[in-house]
Amino acid sequence: MTDLTRSDRFWIAMARHLDRRALRLVAPQPVLRALFEVSARLGSVLPPDVTPIRDTRGALWFRPAAVARDAPVLLYLHGGGFTIGSPRTHAAMVAHMAKAAGLRAVIPRYRLAPAHPFPAARDDAIAAYARLVDEGTPPAAIAGDSAGGCLALQVLQQARDAGMPLPKATVLIGPIGDLSGDIASRFEAAGDEILIPPHWPARILRAYLPGVDRTDPAVSPLLGDLTGLPPTLIQAGAGEALAADARRLAEALDEATLELWEGLPHVWHLHAGRMSAADRALSRIGAFLQDRIS
Repeated sequence: MTDLTRSDRFWIAMARHLDRRALRLVAPQPVLRALFEVSARLGSVLPPDVTPIRDTRGALWFRPAAVARDAPVLLYLHGGGFTIGSPRTHAAMVAHMAKAAGLRAVIPRYRLAPAHPFPAARDDAIAAYARLVDEGTPPAAIAGDSAGGCLALQVLQQARDAGMPLPKATVLIGPIGDLSGDIASRFEAAGDEILIPPHWPARILRAYLPGVDRTDPAVSPLLGDLTGLPPTLIQAGAGEALAADARRLAEALDEATLELWEGLPHVWHLHAGRMSAADRALSRIGAFLQDRIS
C-alpha cells in the first residue's frame, strides 16, 4: 500500500521525534492546542483554488473552484483526542479531500475537554449534523479522524435511530471506536506506534470522561449497534495502536473497506500538500466518495 518517498520519511521522522515528544512532555492543554495549531499550518498547504470561509458559528467551509455552489456537502469532524484540534488544524487536509471528491465541505467547531467533558463534543457534532439537515443540505458524506472518527460514528448512530436522513458514504481515518478497558496497555503493546505515547490516552480519558461509564455505547461506538450505516472507507497506519479499532470497525459495519498503510503515523493525512503519502491517501478517499455520491 505504501511506497515511502523522501517527503514521507521526513514527516514520519517529525512525528516520531518531535510530535510524539510534545504529546509526552507538554501537559497543559492550552499549550498543546497552540502547538498543534502552529505545526498543522506549517506541515500542510491548502490547494491554491480553495479559500476557507468561516461562518458565524466558527465552522470552516470549503468549495474548490471547479465545484458547484450547490454541490453535495461533506461534514468533517476533526480529531485531537477530544482536547485539542480545530477546524483550522484540519483545513488543508479537508480542502484536499473536498477537491479530490468534487464536494463542498464543512468542519464545525465542537467544545473541547477538559473545560467541556463528555457529552459536549458528541452533542455539538450531532447538532452540526442536524443543522445541515434542517437547512436542506443533509450531508452526502461524513468523515472524521481519530476522536473525530468516534464522533462521526456517534452522529451516524444517532441519525439512524432518530430516523434522520443518512449520508451516502463515510470515511474514518485512524478512528477511535472503543474507549473502554485498559487503553494505555493497547498503546504499549503497539510496538510500531509512531506518534502517540502510551500515557496520552490516559490523560485524554481523565479530561474527557471523568466518572463516565466508558462501556456505554454512546461513548464507545464499537460497543453499540453499527448496522444500517453507510458504506465506509477506513484508513489507518498498519502499525498504529488504533489499527485494532479500525479492524474491529471493518468487521462490525455492514459494508466497509479497510486500508492499512505500512510505516505511517496516526492521521498522516494532516500533511496534505507536503507529504506524498498524505496526498495519495486523500486521492483514494476522493475516489471512494465520488463513486458513492455521483
